[in-house]
Amino acid sequence: SRRTRARTMRVAPMLRCGVASTSSSTRASSVAASPTPRRDDARNTTISRARRQRGISDSRASSRARAVETTSASTASVDLATSALKRGDAHEPGASRRGRDERARDREDDGIRHHEPALVCFTGGTAFNGIVDELLDLTSRVTHVLPVSDDGGSTAEIVRVLGGPAVGDLRSRCLRLSDESTGEARAVKELLAHRLHATDSAAAKAEWYRIQEGDHPLWGEISEPYADIIRSFLLYFHSQVTAAKVGSDGAFDFVNGSVGNFFFAGARMFFRSMEAAILLYSRVSRIPDESLVVPNILLPDNVRVALGAELVDGSTIRGQNEISHPAPDAKFFKKDAPSSAARALATSSEFWKGVIKSGALPDFTASEFWGGLQVSKDGHERVRDAIADGNYWSAGELLKSRLYDLTVRPLSVWDMDKAIAQEKYDDLDSPISRVFYLSTEDPTSVAAVYPNVNPTIVRQLERCDGIVYGLGSLYTSIVPSLILQGVGEAVAARKGPKVLILNGGPDRETGNMPASGVVTAVVDALNRAKDPDVSRRRSPAGATSEYVDVVIAPRGGGIPLDVDELYAMGVKRVVEVDAVKKNERGAEYDVKALIDELRRCFPREEDDDGDLAEFALVIN
Repeated sequence: SRRTRARTMRVAPMLRCGVASTSSSTRASSVAASPTPRRDDARNTTISRARRQRGISDSRASSRARAVETTSASTASVDLATSALKRGDAHEPGASRRGRDERARDREDDGIRHHEPALVCFTGGTAFNGIVDELLDLTSRVTHVLPVSDDGGSTAEIVRVLGGPAVGDLRSRCLRLSDESTGEARAVKELLAHRLHATDSAAAKAEWYRIQEGDHPLWGEISEPYADIIRSFLLYFHSQVTAAKVGSDGAFDFVNGSVGNFFFAGARMFFRSMEAAILLYSRVSRIPDESLVVPNILLPDNVRVALGAELVDGSTIRGQNEISHPAPDAKFFKKDAPSSAARALATSSEFWKGVIKSGALPDFTASEFWGGLQVSKDGHERVRDAIADGNYWSAGELLKSRLYDLTVRPLSVWDMDKAIAQEKYDDLDSPISRVFYLSTEDPTSVAAVYPNVNPTIVRQLERCDGIVYGLGSLYTSIVPSLILQGVGEAVAARKGPKVLILNGGPDRETGNMPASGVVTAVVDALNRAKDPDVSRRRSPAGATSEYVDVVIAPRGGGIPLDVDELYAMGVKRVVEVDAVKKNERGAEYDVKALIDELRRCFPREEDDDGDLAEFALVIN
């Protein structure tokens, strides 16, 4: 489409700038020294070439020596990989897009073309991932706006050593959108979703060396040209992270590291552009052309910001994790010294045996959550899927492996936080009044800084057919994008459905806040109503009706649904959709029911002549 071509043209100069940053002599020598790859045995050739390029000896040099040795080789490989990416040599489009094409054909009936609505979604990194696949049945024309201020998990280690914005949520969404139509596409997704050992630094580092050298089973089903591109940026990341000056905090720790995060960080550093890195990642993971994954702010190279929260009592909390779900550092966490009773319970064998006995297995894919066997011999990732297929042998194979992993090996903090995401953290001392950005240069400062909104967000808001807020943590995932200068104005100016999806239950950030309180927080953020600098507030302030038309809630959810108050504020429609009651604190959306409701909010236009009619707001 013209829109896709225009976006590609905008990013192409950044790609060229990234390639141009390498010396011409290095590039020339790399091209001259690299023979045309053969496809007869992709995995073995990749392994042998890796060892030839990097001069790996049986004795294995130290990591610092490896970094120096691989810098020129990895940079040259990146040049070649980037060229291949531009030419399209990384994969054959017909094969890789088969699943997407079939989905697109399903949207055409009896010669009638369906105009997919273009949506801008302000979401969280994890919560919204659960509906991404089903949302593609409604539309692939989605701009996913995500914050980059996360300071927890394996992302925090990358930011500590290399600086720059957090890439974890961006990587997670790209991965969820990636293609699975071929065996190679699934293998790439498995590689980029892979996490290193969760608690043992030495084991994690050893596995990482096998991966970046190409000597790991994860490469087995990936063709040589495709593997060249991915490995090139992994090598570049490795050369940077091992050469970085880290001071007294210690060298980079690979424990629980995400291969996808490493690839993303390597591409961002090489191109010196987050958007160029996203474009590369989108091509490698074969995301639909119409789908955009957009960081909410753009920062100079290696500059980072933190999130702060001012409470009603006047106190301030610094850091996204401290606001949302404080947790100990994974590297220093001890099972005998947990910070809360909930986390202590989650580390015990008794807890996991009870989870498995009750059948309440967390709804995550193997690569995202479980240790042990990732896929059964019959191709099942989840126990419940194997049982649904009647394959009890496959279910038993997975369960046996995971029982051993969960009851014998300790769990990382990352795993625990995922497992007990619905558990109640300690309440905040006072409700949140506002959130704002902080500089990371002075860890004691609580003075606000004002990063610029990513201009792509404003452009997409100007041309979209509708807007979605949620799912995700209100104050640490959604509001950080809404408070940016220009977002409120662009949202108010755009006509079309504006839908708020309530979470299934309360959390540490919202406490007992009712639905009207959530709407008020969204409206205040878009108006920048609580910014101490009056000149930065939107004037005149926009009304609720300019920002939110529809509120969707799960039936039996944990957020009080004060319907009369919502209508009094200016909300036009409040809808409850089917959900599964999880516990006394909330419910989980029936995803199909939620997508069906979004389809009513954002109907697709049909046109026999192929001309797209004006998109209309439909209010039941």
